[in-house]
Amino acid sequence: METAEGTLRLMVVGAHAFDAEAMAGGLAARAAEEGGAVLLVHLTRGERGDPTKPPEQYAVQLEGEMQQAAGILRARAHWPGHVAGELPMEDVIAELGRLLREFEPHVVVTHWRGSWHPRHVAAHRVTLEAVQHAGRAGGAGPDQAPAVYFGENCEDLAGFVPTLYVDISTVFSRWLEALRCYELFRRSEPLESYASAIPYAGFYPAMARVRGLEAGCTYAQAFMPARTTAPAGHPMCIAPGEMRTGFRSVSGTG
Repeated sequence: METAEGTLRLMVVGAHAFDAEAMAGGLAARAAEEGGAVLLVHLTRGERGDPTKPPEQYAVQLEGEMQQAAGILRARAHWPGHVAGELPMEDVIAELGRLLREFEPHVVVTHWRGSWHPRHVAAHRVTLEAVQHAGRAGGAGPDQAPAVYFGENCEDLAGFVPTLYVDISTVFSRWLEALRCYELFRRSEPLESYASAIPYAGFYPAMARVRGLEAGCTYAQAFMPARTTAPAGHPMCIAPGEMRTGFRSVSGTG
């Protein structure tokens, strides 16, 4: 993916391991496949998420899973050291600001605020704050600041109205392979598990197909801009080879 400044640099910020890949793993695979650089930031590991395992044990497992998934997506994974359930706002904003200055992303993707999970809402807030602070500290104008988008997460759907669709048909299988690195995804695959767990394995492949149907391709991921880059209510689709900085070079689906 070529931009005016060179290859696309994409940074995805998730509240827990797995969130970044779920929201934007297809986009990440697309970006990497076309020559871009991708950084997946997991603010916490989410080690309290398996009641059958001690958090210390599950934390080690998640660290391995996030690295394995990043390798499949041809991305780099980063966990800044925060434990599950704790996101000290000032420290997280400072850490994200450092990553923004070092990595210099063209595009940042994070959670939408309409979530029933408090850490997802916190991730939304700290990411926006970090982008704003980094821009002010560096004296960046609107044209230099990264474009911020919110990804589609099954826990963040209240008020989520996408206006941008990215065609992930060519990387769909690789995206699913990355998601399956996580035991929590594999555990949700049997239909009988839906009553007792979040149906990740049912939701994400199905929504990729639904978004593909909406966008006129086989599979797509949907995003919502923090700043308006497409007319509200008018779905936009990026086909293979069309992506540019900030997703501004797009073709309408009608």
